[in-house]
Amino acid sequence: MNADAAPAGGAGAVLRCYTTINPFQAARCREEYEMPPRIRRETPARRDARIREHLPKAREYWSKWPAYLAEGDLCQAGEKGWGAVAQLVKAVAAHRGWVHTSHEALLSAVRQIADESPDPPAIRRLMGAAERLHGNFYEAHLDYADTELAIADSGALLEILWRQLPDEYIPAATFAQWIETQTEPE
Repeated sequence: MNADAAPAGGAGAVLRCYTTINPFQAARCREEYEMPPRIRRETPARRDARIREHLPKAREYWSKWPAYLAEGDLCQAGEKGWGAVAQLVKAVAAHRGWVHTSHEALLSAVRQIADESPDPPAIRRLMGAAERLHGNFYEAHLDYADTELAIADSGALLEILWRQLPDEYIPAATFAQWIETQTEPE
């Protein structure tokens, strides 16, 4: 298999292996990128606890990015934006009973959510913006305007993810309203 080959499957399912891989490894990589989210077997009480664990973290991270951006710390601003998205994806994945313990699992969850939506490419693009913020933490390749745009796109993704949760977990109509009101889910 070519080292930069794209596996068959959905748009954006790009496999980047920088060494030569054997057919078994290639099949495993394709499975990881094309399979729906894996199911996590746990009690409803544990699932509820996981959701309630991830929501405050999403709020905490999202509330911190503006200060970092104002200071010009684009890496930290972006990482807080990414962190909020990752935590809300984890909350939705927990609600749906999906594994969410790796970066690949988060991407799988977002792809599934996108595929169930009326506009899958839009959700995939928004997740791509959040991932650019995460990558910027390591590479510092985004300028101020790019960081600001990616954070705005991440905010749009947060609103989509927010609507994926049942009413018992979302004490406000939108994620942005929840951030402003500081109301905790019961």
